[in-house]
Order: sequence, then structure tokens, then C-alpha cells
Amino acid sequence: MTAHNAILEQNEYRLVLVKAGSQAIWVDRTDGALRLPRVTISRWTRPAEELQLAIELGWRLRTIVLEFLPSKMGSVPCAVMEIMSSGTRDSLTAASIDEFTEEEMISEERERVTAILAGNGSTRGPFSRIGWIQEAMAWMRAEVGHDVAFTGEVRQLNASGGFLLARFRTQAGPAYWLKATGKPNVHEFYITRELAELCPEYLPRQLAAREDWNAWLMEDAGKPVDTWNLPALEMAVASMAQLQKRTMDRSSELLAAGAADQRVSTLRANMDELREYVDEAMTKQTSTKAPRLGTERLRTIFSQLHKACMRMEELGIPDTVVHNDINSGNILFRNAECVFTDWCEIGIGNPFFTLQHLCLLQPRGQEPWSRRLHELYKRIWVEFIDATAIDKAFTLMPPLAILSYLYRRGTLLRSSRRYDSHIESYVRSLTRYLDRTTQDPALLEGLCH
Repeated sequence: MTAHNAILEQNEYRLVLVKAGSQAIWVDRTDGALRLPRVTISRWTRPAEELQLAIELGWRLRTIVLEFLPSKMGSVPCAVMEIMSSGTRDSLTAASIDEFTEEEMISEERERVTAILAGNGSTRGPFSRIGWIQEAMAWMRAEVGHDVAFTGEVRQLNASGGFLLARFRTQAGPAYWLKATGKPNVHEFYITRELAELCPEYLPRQLAAREDWNAWLMEDAGKPVDTWNLPALEMAVASMAQLQKRTMDRSSELLAAGAADQRVSTLRANMDELREYVDEAMTKQTSTKAPRLGTERLRTIFSQLHKACMRMEELGIPDTVVHNDINSGNILFRNAECVFTDWCEIGIGNPFFTLQHLCLLQPRGQEPWSRRLHELYKRIWVEFIDATAIDKAFTLMPPLAILSYLYRRGTLLRSSRRYDSHIESYVRSLTRYLDRTTQDPALLEGLCH
């Protein structure tokens, strides 16, 4: 990577460092000028976690993110961080917020920081106020046992006023994870609680919940694999199949809790509107690196998808949960256990769609594992679904899994975000993939019978 590209792959942040019980901000004073400390982190990473690590490395301070302040276009973003360490470095000094110039902290940022220092940060959510971390640890001790001794090491993976994903390390025993979600993902709290009751062995063990924070406490459940191998992927497939079987006949409860309706009949009913949106997105393509699919080709693709939906419905496969965000980070392993996390994108639909997403985790260059994974999935489901129907579902699965992923909650079709250039580019990419799967000879033969 050239030096120029390395710079483009990084983000600089201004830091507003605050402490409980103080109205001051800890700053750098260079040649008498007041300046917020700055750090640089990699762009395509989790900002909260990377900021914590950068501050610990640069100033040997433990901190947590309280809030990312909205910034003007082109300006250096700003993060408000609470100092958890007892002392501060000699290179940092306390200053009043009134001492900052408009160039260093604009008026909107000043108002937000003033509210946080005054203890009014909770207007942006429970995690944007000083001291929430101490309250959280006291609550966790009360729930899991007052003898729990935290080390003080808290790693935030996600952070904002209403969102949180943090790992709390203990001196002895397991670590704990605290997760909270705000709008528009409030439903994940209720969905996760529902799934934890239906199939607790396939989710991280839940220990407690706080409805006022829309948060739940989990015991550490293991780690993702560094590199996928066939035994690990087989364990993931088997575990997901067993979880899905537990959710048969529970569609109404899960839909009421906030799962998206991705049943095949729903996909079929919204197909014309989806095709029109894809067609519109295709007309805006400017790149010549990939082919632009025209209106007639899209009509053919979606006509085949309509037939595939009809064939899949005829197979009588029961609707279950569809994870919709299957990636290595959301599948955790510990010994012989495999659990699934992050159910924000959950849908109710054909269970085979998640199998397709799992098959795509196979590393490139390996001998295809799909046959082995299909056979395993079939052995688990044949108790409820006819073997011939399962084989037909395997043929219909690839394009319909993409269709389901493209549709998601259906909200994009009626949202202003449908015109976002990055989303339209992603939609075009998925549609080209869809085009390739609908040309598969096995699928075409299946649609003719």
C-alpha cells in the first residue's frame, strides 16, 4: 500500500476527555495553545474499540466512549471519552470548556459536552452520561453475585448514547458482555429474549435484562474461528438446524417481537415493486467495470424468481428463523458448543436461506464442502420434510436466499435511503450475483418440471 493510500485508510479523531466529579476537560497545551488531543485509527474498524486502544497506548489511560459528536462535513470527528484511570498523564492538563476557541470546538459540540459535564447526557441515551459504567457494574454484581470482581478492563465494540456492546473482564471466572440497542433496532432486545427462552443452548447464556436500557447481560460464550474448517462449519450448520427446528410453529410470536416477514409468499407478493427498484438502481450505474442489467433481463430474472417462489411454497417447508447476518463474528465456539449472536436482522422465512448463507463461509480455494453440508442439513430435517422435497429445496435455495437478503424488511422500498448511492451500488452488486444464480442449469431444469 502506498503512503497516500495508507492515509486514506485512516481517520483522525479529536478527543474530549472527561472524568466523573469534574467539570474539566483534559487537553494538550502546546506553546500555550489549547488543543484537544488527537488520535488516528484505521478506517474500516470499530471506532470505539480502536479509540480505547489508541488512548491506552498513547497515554496509558483506560477510557470508555460516551458519545460520538455530530461533526460538520469535512471536519475532524470528535469523541467524548470518560477517563476510568485514577490518574492522568503529565502531558495532559485540565481546562474549562469556555477556554476553547470556535475553531477547536464548534458551538454545537460545546453544547453537547456542557450537557454531559452537567449530568444531562442521558437525553441522548443512558450511555452518554458520566458514571453509567459504575452503575452498570453495580447492577451486574447484583444480578450475578456480589463477589464478582471486575478488573476495570472494559472493551467497547459498539458505543453511542443508546447502543452498546461491551466486554467486562473479571479477575476470576468468565467475562461478561453487556449489549443494548436503541432505535431503529429496539426489537433486538425482545427477539433475543424470545429466542433465549426457546433455544437457550444456541445463544450466549443470558443472565439478566434491563428494559429501561433495552439491554441484556450475557456470559462470555467463546470466540469466532480464525479460519473456517469443515468440522467447524458442520457444527455451525447442525446447531443452526436444531435452533430453527425449535422455532417451528412460533412465527406469530417472533413476528410480534420484531422479526421481519420474509416468508416466501411475502417475497412473491412484493416482487414487482422490488424489480422496479432494482431497475431504477441499474439505470444510475456509471461504472463500466461490471455489466448493467437492462429492463428486459431483469424481467426474465424476476419471472424465474416468481416461479422459484411458487415451487418452494409447494414443498410445504415450515417457516422458521432466518438469521440474515451470518458471518464469522456472529458464530461463537467453545469446546463442543456453538452459539449464534447478533439477531438484529432476524427474519421469519424458509430455513434453507440461512443454510445458503452458511455455505458461503467456506474459504476460497477449498474443495467444495456444500455437498457435505447439504447432506448434514438433510439428515436433521428429514424427520419433518420429505427427502425429495429437501433435494428440490436445495436447487431453489441459492437465488431465493439472495432475494430474501435483498428484500430484508421491505422498509428500503419505502424509505428515502433507497436513493443512497452506496445502497444502490450494493443492490446492483447483489442483482448481478442473482443473475448468475438464475442461469444455473439445475435451477432452470427444476423450474421446468
